[in-house]
Amino acid sequence: MKYSSIFKISVFMVLFPTLNLAFDSYAYVASSTNYIIERDSINFAGTRSTSSNFLLEDTGGEVGTGRGTSTNYILNAGYQQSDGYISISAPSDVNLSPAINTLEGGTASGSTSWTVSTDNPTGYVLYVKASASPALQSGANSFSNYTPASSVPDYSWSVGSSVSEFGFTPEGIDIFSTYKDNGVSCGVGFSDTTSACWDSVTTSNKLIAKGSVSNHPSGTATTLRLQAQAGSSASQSAGSYSAGIIVTAIAI
Repeated sequence: MKYSSIFKISVFMVLFPTLNLAFDSYAYVASSTNYIIERDSINFAGTRSTSSNFLLEDTGGEVGTGRGTSTNYILNAGYQQSDGYISISAPSDVNLSPAINTLEGGTASGSTSWTVSTDNPTGYVLYVKASASPALQSGANSFSNYTPASSVPDYSWSVGSSVSEFGFTPEGIDIFSTYKDNGVSCGVGFSDTTSACWDSVTTSNKLIAKGSVSNHPSGTATTLRLQAQAGSSASQSAGSYSAGIIVTAIAI
């Protein structure tokens, strides 16, 4: 008798519009035991307006507002200065296919993509991690996280006959240098070879894409190719396996 397993990937998104870092110092203009005013404004008008379709805060009379940069700082001047905009698409869940025969082994694969759009002039970063370890599970059974041969991703997918593993590779014009290749190895070169540079998805964030300029409003897509393989002698237990994948976009 033969048993088959179908692997389902549940996809979740986490979005952080900005990342503000404070290095051992904090800045504010006024405080008491009850409040801290981060920034103030000298102006002649301003109010908060709302309706069923919008929310607006306006200020009139400010001077010297806008974004200023140098090699040592980035300054967003003005009370109403925007911290920037970022958005990420929400793809549907992914079903890996075909079903894997648990007695003979096999490979199931699938892909999905996220489009990140930001007006931040210095771009964004995109991270991926799993919600559990190992990532791909079915009750008490699981696939091991993919194990690259070295500290960099494997150029070619490779799983031994006695093990079952699950991994990923990103593809797109903004993929991070770790996942670029020279046609032979990963972490070197400038190519993005299809189905190359395989890595494990763990509960720690891994940087998979980085954009260095504003890409609003069209945005930039990054594809995550996912793959599970049961070796021919792995005797992987039958079941409906699933993994939670968390993708985080941050304006930098």
